[in-house]
Amino acid sequence: MPLDNKRYSALLIGIAIIALVFSAGFFSMTKLLNGFVYDKLITSYSNIGASERLLVIEANSQSVDSGDEVWLQLLKNLLSHNVDQVVFNFLPEHVSENFYQLAVNSGKVIFGRKLTINIQNREPQLQELPSPATGKTVTFGLVDTAQSDYGVYRKQTGSLQIGNLMLPSMEIVAAQRLMRKDTRPVLDKFRLNFIGGTARLPKIDLKRALTGGLISELVSGRTVLVGVPGLESSAGYFTPISDSREQVSDVLFHGFALDTLLSDIPIVELPHWSSLLVIALITVGEIFLCQWLSFQMSLLVSVLLTVSYISICWSALHIFSLWVPFVELFFAQWLTFGVVSRYRAILENQALDQILLNLSTKLQEKAFPVSFYRSEDHWTQLITMINQTLNLNRLVFLERVKGDHRLKEIAAYHCSIDDVIEQRRDFERTPYSSAILENKPILLDRPYLKVVDVNEYQYLAPLIFAGDILGFWAFSIDPTEIKSNLKFVSVTQTYMEQISEALHYRQEWQKQLESKNNPLMNYFHLEGGTSSCQSLDQSVILLERRNSELQQVFNSLNTCGILYDLFGKVLLVNKRMEELAQSVNLRPYNITALDFIIEVTGNSMVDTRNLLQKVILDQEALSLPASIFGENNHQILHVKPLKTQNPEYEADFISLQSNEFLTSGILCELVDITEINATSELKKKMFERFSLQTGNELESALSSLSKLKTSDNQNALLLNSIQGKINNTLATLKAVSGQMNIELKSLFTNKLQCYPVDGLDALAKAIDKLKDYMAVRAVKLHFEMPALSGLVFASPAELSPLFHTVLLTIIDDTYEAGDVWVEIEEKADWVHYRIRNNGIGIAADNKSRQFDDDNPTTQKMVHAINCVNNWGGSLDISSQIGEGSSAELSLKRFI
Repeated sequence: MPLDNKRYSALLIGIAIIALVFSAGFFSMTKLLNGFVYDKLITSYSNIGASERLLVIEANSQSVDSGDEVWLQLLKNLLSHNVDQVVFNFLPEHVSENFYQLAVNSGKVIFGRKLTINIQNREPQLQELPSPATGKTVTFGLVDTAQSDYGVYRKQTGSLQIGNLMLPSMEIVAAQRLMRKDTRPVLDKFRLNFIGGTARLPKIDLKRALTGGLISELVSGRTVLVGVPGLESSAGYFTPISDSREQVSDVLFHGFALDTLLSDIPIVELPHWSSLLVIALITVGEIFLCQWLSFQMSLLVSVLLTVSYISICWSALHIFSLWVPFVELFFAQWLTFGVVSRYRAILENQALDQILLNLSTKLQEKAFPVSFYRSEDHWTQLITMINQTLNLNRLVFLERVKGDHRLKEIAAYHCSIDDVIEQRRDFERTPYSSAILENKPILLDRPYLKVVDVNEYQYLAPLIFAGDILGFWAFSIDPTEIKSNLKFVSVTQTYMEQISEALHYRQEWQKQLESKNNPLMNYFHLEGGTSSCQSLDQSVILLERRNSELQQVFNSLNTCGILYDLFGKVLLVNKRMEELAQSVNLRPYNITALDFIIEVTGNSMVDTRNLLQKVILDQEALSLPASIFGENNHQILHVKPLKTQNPEYEADFISLQSNEFLTSGILCELVDITEINATSELKKKMFERFSLQTGNELESALSSLSKLKTSDNQNALLLNSIQGKINNTLATLKAVSGQMNIELKSLFTNKLQCYPVDGLDALAKAIDKLKDYMAVRAVKLHFEMPALSGLVFASPAELSPLFHTVLLTIIDDTYEAGDVWVEIEEKADWVHYRIRNNGIGIAADNKSRQFDDDNPTTQKMVHAINCVNNWGGSLDISSQIGEGSSAELSLKRFI
């Protein structure tokens, strides 16, 4: 199910994980796992010294029946060595009253007393005191009170309630006796400290203790635990330090409990509020970690953090006797990692699916027509195809009903389905059966469609492929359109066969598509859910097909083309370019765009680099004459920049390219102008012949006129006028002949620096390009275009950009909603173009900043002035504060 990209998703995830993990620990759901980790950490290090507060004397089970000779003697020996206290885990029964009297008198002896079950009411009760202890104030504590966690004994109970009495355990009684009242332990469960194992508890044999083997330094100031194993209900305890072969005896278990309290080293568990805080810190940290780092890096860091948690828990346990529940920390981290990573993966998958879907849609909608197989209106496509090539009056398509011999009308052209007269729609009957038998279009002797006023023939064609009847095609045609009946039937039969084949494969494709899109089967194959990848795969196939088609189109162009990327590497070369390059031993794949242009045009490297700068940086298209192909093969090289023109993709394109160039490639095209050049040469020779003939005739007439002499002043003036006009005509004819002799290649390239051009047309183009800009600034242009203006000497490629630069400079100096005037004046051999405004004007101290060399406008203006100087003209710009700016362009007039 898609996830919403909610604003507080991280906060909600964190709260949920913290609550879940803390609840699991609070309600002991992680007790088993925590116990396992606790046991491993407890036993992972045992290099610890022996206890200084406890000595264990462990007797064998037969010693319990001994009398004063053992227990009284032992007690006397222990008391003589100034022990802190003596703790028996049982009540000796076969001793005399002297034993218990000595114990009471010393005030240092504590006995362990068991709980028994009352046979009558099944309630727990205290063990009966032995008869020697009756009437004596014996100090005792309960034994056999430990409770396990899943079979492992890690804690000892501090007290039990028997009836209305709260009775402490033997360990609590012993600890309370030696500790100050304000530091006495709480009568509750406490966790035993097993660190160091059994080696931590010093032990001595009973026999040695009886025979004077006690050492004062070892016994003095210690609590001595005297115990007989096997007297309690549980003779052995499975503890963290136990193994599968041996358990800890009940004596040693009480020994660990006593030493834990006497040495004040109980294992304290981390409080719940502290645990909650640690879980929260880990969860929040992991949430940020998973978002800052990649998946692989966050996984590695999480593993390292888990190892650090183990080290922290071990250190806290062994150094500070603090148990930090590791499982909660582990679950908090890895649950957060899993949830956040999965959440991010789902969001990324959704974004990827959306991108794939959008990309597939864009590719299919904008780059490719709807496939015949995919189209829901494929019959209309068939009608369109037929209508493009066959001049039919009417046509109707009928489709076979699946699993039946009936037909149904699907589509019609220039008529309706109701025009079909035949109502049975059974292809096992005539005329359908006749068409099937012939397996070609048949001319019907009876009308199939309603009769109309127009004379027409009606045909019926079966649509059959591989013996499968798919439908029928009924159509009518004007008899005059049939030039040859045999050819017409052959053409329509070819259409019939191709339509049948297309329909057959469309049905097969639809069956495969239905099988692939079966939701139930897809889920069985773990392919359920969205199919964006399939859509993209289909789009990529279409894109490859379109790329192949474009390659074919590129190869079929009449021009020779070679496409370079921005770095001069060849991307595409069409066949005509390969053939033409081979003819002059040129290898386009092995040279860069710079080398190719130099080889083809013969230009210098410096000039070619300057041209490529204009193409790449200014995005200008240039044309150059190609000189490598000889005099009989005239070619023009067009160099064009490839840039993104679709604004919808431009931003993405720029970000993907990640460079400052908007040009993505360079297209070089060689255009063959040999035939045009030949035609031009014919016109040139014809004009030369015409010019020569006309010049000779005019010179002959002028020579004849010069021989005429008259005394009449009026006739003399008339002769002089005629002679002057003939001389002007000869001069004009000579000037035009000179311009006609310019090579045709120069007309197609930018190398023609000065040529008679229509200045009025160039000015009109510049004004048209600035219309939108003037509309934005509400600038009003005053210009009355004259009907006719003389030609001027200028560069055909540079004149219109020059007007654009001058106009833009004047418009930028104009107030919002200001006025700009353009005037044209012809005087003698000059044409003057004046442009002015009523604008702001430029102060003298600002001119240096505005016309700085680094200013792009200044660079264009300097280029314009240089061009005008090369043409033999002048360009003057003036400005006054408060009066505005003006520019006057003066160019030589041709005729």
